[in-house]
Amino acid sequence: MLDGTSMRLDMRLWLLSTFTMLTACATGGGGASDAIKPRPGLSAADYYPLADGWKWAFDVEQDGMNILATYVVLERKGGVAVVQAGDERLTYVVTPDGVAQFEGNAIGDYVIKNPLAQGAEWPVAGGRARIAAVDETLNIESVGRTAGCVTVEVTRADPARVTRTVFAPDLGPVALEMQVQEGPKFVIRTRARLRAVTKPGDALAP
Repeated sequence: MLDGTSMRLDMRLWLLSTFTMLTACATGGGGASDAIKPRPGLSAADYYPLADGWKWAFDVEQDGMNILATYVVLERKGGVAVVQAGDERLTYVVTPDGVAQFEGNAIGDYVIKNPLAQGAEWPVAGGRARIAAVDETLNIESVGRTAGCVTVEVTRADPARVTRTVFAPDLGPVALEMQVQEGPKFVIRTRARLRAVTKPGDALAP
């Protein structure tokens, strides 16, 4: 069984913390020409906006329970951002390489990392992360069709599990699925999809 510490770690990697792609994002219907297109020259940090005032709300299915999870960027000083995630505060650091967890004065696991190229990999605690897909055009329920989405897949051991997170450009994480090995197969333990997002300066919160 996945313990609470491991679950929090995977949710942090998600964001705000890290479907078989995806309930929040689904390909099909329309074409790339009618999608919201990304700006040119985007980097990893543009897929995880952490300026003051960003707010996200997610519908989460976890172990048969449905909950609403909210995340708010409370403070951004230089490259360091503090995020309120339910009762917990998470700290991230934005570097030229991407966006990573930040604990004390140490840079931890990268949540998303440059280069944004399919197959690119980097180490994380107990496993590896890789960019499984780039330039996806997906239908995000609360936003519309969005081009340029990136999927990050994180594989860890003890217990064996795989977490897939989809990031949309200039929007942040929009979907997550975590599978945990039970016996000879993997089963879905957590799914999340973006319900609403508030960007800095928007009038209404999610």
